[in-house]
Amino acid sequence: MKPRIIAIAGPTASGKTDLSIHIADKLNTEIISFDSRQFYHELNIGVARPSENQLAAVPHHFIANRSIHDPYSAASFTEEARIKIDAILGKHEYVVLCGGTGLYLKALLEGFSKLPQIKIGVREEVESIWEKNGLPGLITLIESLDPTALSMVESQNPARMKRAAELLLSAENMTLQDIYTPKMEKIKHPYQIFNLIPEREWIYQRVESRADAMMKSGLLEEVRSLLPWKNLPVLKTVGYSELFDYLDEKTSLEEAVNKIKQHTRNYAKRQITWFKNQTDGIIIKPDHAAKDLINLI
Repeated sequence: MKPRIIAIAGPTASGKTDLSIHIADKLNTEIISFDSRQFYHELNIGVARPSENQLAAVPHHFIANRSIHDPYSAASFTEEARIKIDAILGKHEYVVLCGGTGLYLKALLEGFSKLPQIKIGVREEVESIWEKNGLPGLITLIESLDPTALSMVESQNPARMKRAAELLLSAENMTLQDIYTPKMEKIKHPYQIFNLIPEREWIYQRVESRADAMMKSGLLEEVRSLLPWKNLPVLKTVGYSELFDYLDEKTSLEEAVNKIKQHTRNYAKRQITWFKNQTDGIIIKPDHAAKDLINLI
């Protein structure tokens, strides 16, 4: 059975947006984003949100559709995105998914698991480790509980690291993969995942140049406008945390930009590992990706 859902996944800065627009245009359909950082309308430059011209090229869904004050879970996304997919496939032969948040894609296609209830005292234990030792302390804890878990979590995002630690401590002798094993039905439509995986040096160069371009486009001003809400979990992410530190005079601007580049490279590396190991996607390369993808479909 041929796929009706075409999922284009891959690391940050790999060219997914342009590729998905090209494919959606060729297939005369619409795009659903599964990039969890692009859900929020307050975040633009730092999350590489598609431009107005790109958004106008084909219909997009789940981009800038809610506020940072209204966090969006993978479970809520799964429920709403499945309804939207049904609606799109009611009028088009295909629908295109695009993004880099692997857990949201997995939940959408394979079903969402019922997560364990956090035990009494666990949240306090994790918070104490965070306050005393920061991210290194959380990394050490998570690695001791499940060495494979870090490939599934954005390790520069304290909120997600704390959540992973809480789940592992509460589930007892389960890996994070076990915890997230779907317990909800798979999506009813046939699908195929295509992983856009560039060579590492290529993606690292893109990350460097894109960070510089973001700064020139006004990333610092965007982050400055969000300063009153810097402690919101959704803002503890790459591109924002580093510049909050600069605005708090904890580091220089040059150091902050260098950290953005370093943390984005680390994030891209983890995304590549996750998509290779956690999906049965077909790997495609940026060169001739559009032609190859159309031929495969």
